[in-house]
Amino acid sequence: MAQELSEMGPVMGLGASVSHGLMARSASQVVADQLCLGNDGHVFPWYFPASYQRAAKYYYKHRRPGLVLAMDVTYHDMKVLEYTSDKRKVLDELVAGLALDCESDLYDCSEKGNESYVKEENYRPTVLLGDLFFENLIDCTQGKPPKEYRLENTKPRPKKLCYEEYEQLNQYLRKLTDKYPNVHILSANRLFTALVKYPYSIFYDEGTRQTFFTRKELTWDGWHPYTDPGSYVIANIAIMQINRLIDAGKIRGRRIPLRKLSDTYFSPPSGLIILVPDGFPAERRPQIVGPDGKRTPLRFSLSKQWAERHGVFSLGKSYFRDLALSWGWLGPKPLIISAQSFRGSTLVLSRKDQDILTAQYKKGTVLKGGLLLWGQNLNEEFISREDTFFLNQIEKDPEILKKLSAPQPPTGNSPPWDY
Repeated sequence: MAQELSEMGPVMGLGASVSHGLMARSASQVVADQLCLGNDGHVFPWYFPASYQRAAKYYYKHRRPGLVLAMDVTYHDMKVLEYTSDKRKVLDELVAGLALDCESDLYDCSEKGNESYVKEENYRPTVLLGDLFFENLIDCTQGKPPKEYRLENTKPRPKKLCYEEYEQLNQYLRKLTDKYPNVHILSANRLFTALVKYPYSIFYDEGTRQTFFTRKELTWDGWHPYTDPGSYVIANIAIMQINRLIDAGKIRGRRIPLRKLSDTYFSPPSGLIILVPDGFPAERRPQIVGPDGKRTPLRFSLSKQWAERHGVFSLGKSYFRDLALSWGWLGPKPLIISAQSFRGSTLVLSRKDQDILTAQYKKGTVLKGGLLLWGQNLNEEFISREDTFFLNQIEKDPEILKKLSAPQPPTGNSPPWDY
């Protein structure tokens, strides 16, 4: 097994300071550890936004990395350039450089060229490339803001950036990567939005265990990770993406084991989120059964009398928006499951999810409340306009959560009851 895993390396990390880890072990080094490679099987050139392609060119030739993790490689360049046309040019060159495109001006793969080894060895690295993220986007449908600048990395940077531009650029980035079968998108946009916007928590799902990690648990300054659990979580998110690509036959290799995380991070769930199919009625007290039709037991702590009037579940159609609005109702570590189908106002779970809920019930787990979300795909890569501006609005006016949230159950000690 170790031999098969090591053949997927070496691993190269490429990107900004979050990828590098600064004072922590980098996520790419953790992936190399999981491939049984050790320090000699990993390289991370220190980040210089204008020279990522040159770094790739040098290390492709001298180290032949089999796996490249470039999660936040676009972060600084996309901030310091103003116009979409300039940014598209940078993306053109960056993606071609990471893909090792022999048709680009960066490489000469001819028989006597600098990259002759590419065709001789049939060498192509697998690249996980993070999509674009910027923390403070604004609505520019009525025109761009005045040009205001400050210095960063010795380049002028606009203080305000347009959501529309970034949405277009992310779509453009996906079209670029579609040209290269060895380049695959990793949703940095979704990851970092969850990290830096309310409720500052990342949903983490290993398949057999899941939890929400808070920003404070993962980072020491709001951005840069601790080794444990920060870099371990980021590395495992990348590994899970690699394993999905292996399962789909898009890359060759053996499934990579996840970096073991302590069981202490996986406390009993505080609430329940159910992803429901489109067409399910807006029912706040649905019946919940397994594939055999048997009721799935649940136990709640909110007032039973209040629940009979207002329902146990709040309702939503937008993951980030409704998660923020329901956070006080759900608690810090809600469980997320998916309903496979429905009959009338009854939700039908898979056997796996029914077993998960039954096991929690038998352990004595008491849930604060629940949320039903319609038509949600948690693997969607880009955050919607509505969610983006709502999360930005919370930062300006935290009281908006109280204004828009569903009715909250009264505080106090209510005896747990079976649903």
